[in-house]
Amino acid sequence: MYSAVLLTGRESSRFWPLNQRHKSLFYLMGKPIIWWNLKGIEKAGIRKVIVVQSLKRDVEEELKKFKFQKLKIKYLLQKKALGMGNALWQARDFLEKKFFLLNADILDSESILKEMLKVARKSKAVLAGQKTKTPWLFGIIKLRGKKVLEIVEKLKKGREPSKVKAVGVYFLEKSFFEIYQKVKKISMILKIFSRNI
Repeated sequence: MYSAVLLTGRESSRFWPLNQRHKSLFYLMGKPIIWWNLKGIEKAGIRKVIVVQSLKRDVEEELKKFKFQKLKIKYLLQKKALGMGNALWQARDFLEKKFFLLNADILDSESILKEMLKVARKSKAVLAGQKTKTPWLFGIIKLRGKKVLEIVEKLKKGREPSKVKAVGVYFLEKSFFEIYQKVKKISMILKIFSRNI
């Protein structure tokens, strides 16, 4: 069975001025958004969840108030907000061969995961996307047929490669970490090289 990783370590800067806490901790119908996400994960049949949080540990403290019948939740810390790749890196030793990665503020995780499970078994990686009428506000998926070429951020209106936004739900294999390390080393070499020019 697959495990899932929820990322809650980011500063939620686009949520200003309400970003004193992670945006997934805001309440909707009597429960924090992250609770709805976890409930959807549970209903989709996933039993193991790793929550990567900041040093504040406010996510862990909030979730202690709630019980999940079928979920085993493990909390990990991301010491500095160094991006999604680094947050996921904290969970690498606790994951199955294939796993889901979700932003913590997803409200419809059950339906997204159930759709992704239909194709996940035959794939190395799956990315969830959704059509939008305002693509300049999101990370937009550049596609060739059904193949994802890249996710483009901070677009100018009218320059969007598609109208499909990344919704923050991914299905990955553990081989992702090998690629991440290579990319990390390459970007570090480029930074050092650019300083010396």
